[in-house]
Amino acid sequence: MSQFEPFAIALRLSGVTVDQHALDTALKQLSVRYEPEDADNSFYAQVDVPVNNPVRAILELADRSGPALAAMLEDRRIGRAVLDIAFDYPSEGESMSARLPAHAAAAIATLGVDIEFSVYLVDVEDDDDDA
Repeated sequence: MSQFEPFAIALRLSGVTVDQHALDTALKQLSVRYEPEDADNSFYAQVDVPVNNPVRAILELADRSGPALAAMLEDRRIGRAVLDIAFDYPSEGESMSARLPAHAAAAIATLGVDIEFSVYLVDVEDDDDDA
């Protein structure tokens, strides 16, 4: 049985054409990154999502920011939105799976937000090696 235990979740926004204050106000939360992209008047923004209870956090993100996010995607104030869910994969592992509950996926996907899973290979050392 798989468990949904990411080590990080971030809402990544590209092609943002509103200033950071307007974005944060509309989303009802603070962006942790806001930086220019290659195109004129286009910015990349990132909102970190807590992982202590990731399903609840995704549902709360959709509830709090969803209507504004969907509207800004619709009228192109945001070009693209991706919810990046990151997992560790131990270098000694053989396989890995994670299940995102359908209601959490639907809460984000119906807003026009893509879901991306990132997997990072990690070198897991035994505690005995540190002694």
